[in-house]
Amino acid sequence: MKSEGGDALHSDERPALDRSKNNDRRSTRLSRRIPILITSLGPAHNFWGKCETAVVNAHGFGVVLPERLEKGTAVTVKLISSGRTKIARIVLVITIVEGASWLLGVEFDIPAGKFWGVEDPPPDWLEYDE
Repeated sequence: MKSEGGDALHSDERPALDRSKNNDRRSTRLSRRIPILITSLGPAHNFWGKCETAVVNAHGFGVVLPERLEKGTAVTVKLISSGRTKIARIVLVITIVEGASWLLGVEFDIPAGKFWGVEDPPPDWLEYDE
């Protein structure tokens, strides 16, 4: 795997990944495949596509896409099941297969515990009611 800068992901970089799990900043992550539609709002890259989340939380989600979106790109996220939408931005880009797939970390503009429609969400999600 390669990081955004193209350097190989080494074990000495692991603390940076672990920081993303900091509970002071993030809510509990759940592994969920939820169908969504992502549309970029940035003028530099016109992208939209249907995909599935890999992980979700009240602050955003992780997703694997066949196109690279730049860190900082604003996007809309639409739940295919309910039509609910949120504005978010790309905060992490990791190459999975060079030129073929990327893992993106996407953060909502405003955390939303109920957005995903998860039955019995983790208690810390309830702090972020819409």
